[in-house]
Amino acid sequence: MNDFMDDFNSPPPQQEKPPVAGAAQERVFTAADVYEAGKLAPIQEESVLMEIFKGILGAVVGAIPGVLLWIIIGRVGFIAAICGAVLAGGTVAGYIFMSKDNFLPQHYGVIICLAVIVIGIFLAQKIVWCWEIADVFDRYMKDYRNEMYGLGDAAGMSRGEIDSVIDQTVKEQLGVTDLSFGSCFSNFGRLLKGLDLKGKYALSMLECYGFAALGGGSLFTKFAKK
Repeated sequence: MNDFMDDFNSPPPQQEKPPVAGAAQERVFTAADVYEAGKLAPIQEESVLMEIFKGILGAVVGAIPGVLLWIIIGRVGFIAAICGAVLAGGTVAGYIFMSKDNFLPQHYGVIICLAVIVIGIFLAQKIVWCWEIADVFDRYMKDYRNEMYGLGDAAGMSRGEIDSVIDQTVKEQLGVTDLSFGSCFSNFGRLLKGLDLKGKYALSMLECYGFAALGGGSLFTKFAKK
């Protein structure tokens, strides 16, 4: 009887409350979880860098036809909007081809392609200018040396002495004596200053970027909005 009364007076057993939906659940991390988490970040970072490299490589390779076309037409003395279209289209196509399976955000592609286009136009126009300066200087120096040789013969000077005077004069004015294409390319800024062509070159670059935007702007905008 007493046992029965004790069972009757004892409180009912507490039932566990079901978990509330949406409530935060405490998670217990093991040593293996910590180890795997430590390995995950470097792998992801390496993958992102590899995809960026692939995108840059594709954009650069795709820009080559446009750069070559730019140089060829520039040598003739023209700047055409079609060059900008070819350069922009090739850059975007090359980037898409090399990064079609990657997981990079869209703004990565926009930045990469825009940088490649800007640098490609800069290099193409610099090559055109260096080529033109080297050609003009070569023709000018041939005529100038022949004229100075005639004056030197009348004055009793040898051609070696005349060449030495001419080279010294050119070096004082331009900072270099050899104006081949390679010399022009490596001393481009110095030559622009010595020939007083900085303003004209800056205006030329603005025109180039304007034509590039006119020719390839719509294509690049469509790519950026995808």
